[in-house]
Amino acid sequence: MVRFFKTEESRRTAAIYVGIYFLILMTVFLLFKTVLNIFVFTLISVLIINLIAKFLRIFKLKYKIALILSMLIYFFIIIYGMILIVPAATEQLGNFIKTINKVFETKAWEGYFQNNPNLSEGVTALMQWLQPKFNDLTNYIIDYVAKGTPTFFITVFYTVLLTIYLVFYSSWLGKSVLNLFPVSIRSDIETFLNKLYLALSGFVDVVFINALITAVLFYIISNFYFPNIAVILSFWAGVTNLIPIIGVIFEYIPVFLFSLTLGLKGFIIVNLLVLSIHLGLFVVFVNVMKLHLSINPVLMIISVIIVSQIFGMVGIFFAVPLLIFIAAYWDEFVKPSFEKH
Repeated sequence: MVRFFKTEESRRTAAIYVGIYFLILMTVFLLFKTVLNIFVFTLISVLIINLIAKFLRIFKLKYKIALILSMLIYFFIIIYGMILIVPAATEQLGNFIKTINKVFETKAWEGYFQNNPNLSEGVTALMQWLQPKFNDLTNYIIDYVAKGTPTFFITVFYTVLLTIYLVFYSSWLGKSVLNLFPVSIRSDIETFLNKLYLALSGFVDVVFINALITAVLFYIISNFYFPNIAVILSFWAGVTNLIPIIGVIFEYIPVFLFSLTLGLKGFIIVNLLVLSIHLGLFVVFVNVMKLHLSINPVLMIISVIIVSQIFGMVGIFFAVPLLIFIAAYWDEFVKPSFEKH
């Protein structure tokens, strides 16, 4: 009985300490958005490097060597991708916007609904509502990139620096973090942090792999149907699929608009291919997340909406990791108290 009350007391104390540090961290993020940017992209980078290291360990490599190689592979892909993709994407961006505007101007969808004028009017009304929204989104992204360029270089510099240090000194960091808590509750904190790490790692692994697969498949499809904008479409698909569930909507809009220019057969084929890709990847995503934390997809959508409103663009990528933290905190500290008889 004494042991039970001691466990309950230590859990309650751990919950208070974690809650206090969490509120301090959120306050810092609200006051200094650049700190949040660095935190989010460093976290993602470290987890992706660990994912690559897991694959390399299959070849019986030592842990340190696998980490070094995974870092080199990760940074090489990013640098090479920027050199290869950014110029091509910039060049194709004009074609991308021009093609979408052409779809709206020519009302390419009307040919599909000639025998159903009422439905055609409804689709036209929807497209007329969508056009200014798309233009606003395009202008916002361009404006955000232009204004955020100085912050971008600061974020990249500190992200790379922190990523290198955290990858090599992760064990030291884990021990140091525990020193922020009283000795009596460190076992509870260690259990909580291990569960949180596994959940975050599983989330980033499946999102990154899904985004990579989607980008590659979209490049193959786009190269066949839209060769002039294949790079920008695949790049857009990869980036938007880093946003769980809701990112698919942003990704699908330009694909749907472009597919309207292909005729009925092309329209059906492209949309069926896109649908089959996302159905398969969504099943994988949900099942992987269930292995760690049972988080409802609806909660993910709500989280993205709320957190992006608070923190801006970076909040889109921060939303689900934040939700995972809250879910882990609930399962570890709050739920046992609620279910106690």
